Amino acid sequence: MNHLRRHILLTFCLLTALAGQAQTPVTITGTATFAAGEEVRLLVFNDLLNGIADVAATDIIDKHGRFSLKYNTNDIQLAQLAIRTSKAEFFIVPANSYNFTVSMDSTLYQLINPEKYGGFLQIENDRHDTADLNYKINRFSEFFNRVSDFYSYPMIYGSEGNIFDTVRDIIAEQYDFQYVPTNFYQSYGFYTLGEIDLLQYRKKPIYIYQKYFDNDYILYNNPAYMSLFNQFYEGYLYYSPYISKETLDRTINENPDYPTLFNEVGHDPKLANARLRELVIIKNLIEFLDNEEFDRGNIIKLLDYIRQATSFEKHADLITSKLTTLKKNLTLPDELTFLNEKGRKVTLKQYEGKPVYLQVFGTDCISCIREMMIIKELHNKYQDKVQFVSLCVDMSKERYQDFVKRFGEQFDWPVLYFNEQYDWLLMNGVETLPDHLFFNGSGRLVMRYPPAPEHGLPEYMQIHFSTEQEEDQNPLFYNRNKQ
Repeated sequence: MNHLRRHILLTFCLLTALAGQAQTPVTITGTATFAAGEEVRLLVFNDLLNGIADVAATDIIDKHGRFSLKYNTNDIQLAQLAIRTSKAEFFIVPANSYNFTVSMDSTLYQLINPEKYGGFLQIENDRHDTADLNYKINRFSEFFNRVSDFYSYPMIYGSEGNIFDTVRDIIAEQYDFQYVPTNFYQSYGFYTLGEIDLLQYRKKPIYIYQKYFDNDYILYNNPAYMSLFNQFYEGYLYYSPYISKETLDRTINENPDYPTLFNEVGHDPKLANARLRELVIIKNLIEFLDNEEFDRGNIIKLLDYIRQATSFEKHADLITSKLTTLKKNLTLPDELTFLNEKGRKVTLKQYEGKPVYLQVFGTDCISCIREMMIIKELHNKYQDKVQFVSLCVDMSKERYQDFVKRFGEQFDWPVLYFNEQYDWLLMNGVETLPDHLFFNGSGRLVMRYPPAPEHGLPEYMQIHFSTEQEEDQNPLFYNRNKQ
C-alpha cells in the first residue's frame, strides 16, 4: 500500500512538473457598460497564505463597455475582477474562456470602499454550464452558507449536543464530498466542511490534524484548504505546549537560528511533516512581525534565510510575496504617481529628505475641509521641517479640478489627485475619510494612523518639530537633551 501511494504521488509530481513547462492561456472578455473608459484589472491570488493578490492583466473598457483580459496559468486559481475599488471573485480554470456581463449598484460604485456596504461587482457568465467549476462552487457555497447561518448559534454556543451531526446530514443529502486532493472541487467542499469540525473539535486539535493535514498534500491554491490551515495554525507556535517561550526567544530574538527552531518545533506531533512544519513556521513568523515580544528585524532575517534555504519552491514564493508587499506598505513605490492641479504626474519621492504628512480627503467631506483649515496653520508653522500633502480620492477627477479651481488659493501646500491608484488605496486600507499617513524623510511609512489635525496633531507637531526658540518660550516644554 505504501509503495502504491508513493507511486501515485511520484506520478502526480511528474505530471505537475511537465505541466509547469508550458502554461495554458485563459481569456476573459465581457461588458461593463456602467464603467466605460475605466480600467478593469484581473487580480490573481498566488499567495493564499497571506491573502495577497497580484495584478495579472489590465484593460481599458471601451465606449461600448467591452473589455478583454488574457492570462497564462497551469493551475486552477482564485481570481478577482476589479474596477476601481469594486471587486468580484471567481475561479480561473486553465484552457477555459470566460465572457462576463458585469454590473454594479451605481451609488455604491462611487464609494471608496463599496464592499463595506455590501457593494460588489455582479458578474454573470454568458455561458451557462452546470459542469463549470464556478457554477458548482457557487451553488455549494450558497447552500453551505444558508445551512451554517441557520444553525450558527447552536454550533457556536453548543446549545444542542447533536447539532453538528444534524448539519452534516443536511449537507450530505445534497453533497458527498470525499478526500480527493487531486480534485479541486472535491477538496474545496471537503475542507469547507472542515470548518464544522473545527467548531466541534476545537478542544481535540489532534482530530483536526489527523483528518485534514496528516497527509502528503498541501493545497496552496485551494482557498478552502488554506482558510482551514490559517484558522487551525493561527498563533500555533506561541501556544503549542510542545514549544517553549524560551525556545522562541532564543532562536528568534537572541540569535536568529532557523535550523534549531525547525528541529525544536518538530517535537510537536502535529508538525511531524517537514513541509507542513516549515509552512507553519513561515505563517507564524509573519504573525510575529506585529508582536512586540519578537525582534522584527530578526524575523525578517529568518524569513529571508528560509527563502534561500528551503527545499520547497512554493515556500520561497510565499515569503517573497509577503516581504515584497511589506516593503510596498512601508515605503513609497517608485511607480506610485499622483496628479497636480495642472494634470502633471507627481511622486511623493520628490519630497525625500523631509517627512511627509499625507491627508486623504474627499471634496464632499466636511470633516476633511475643516481639517485643511488646521493643516493651513500647521503648514505655515512647520513647512521647513514637514511637507504636508492633501490627496483627493474623489472618483471624479472633474470634482477635484473644480475644488482646486474654487478653493486652491487658500491652500499653499500640494493638493493632489490620487490618479486612480486604487490598488494602493486598498493595500493601505484607506476606507473612510478623512484618513492620514505619515512618512519619514526616506519615504518610509512610520505611522499608518498618525494623530489627526483635529485630534492631537498640533500637539504632536509641537513636541517633535518645534524650533529651539519656541521650545524655550513654552514653559510646558521640557527639553531632556539640555544640560
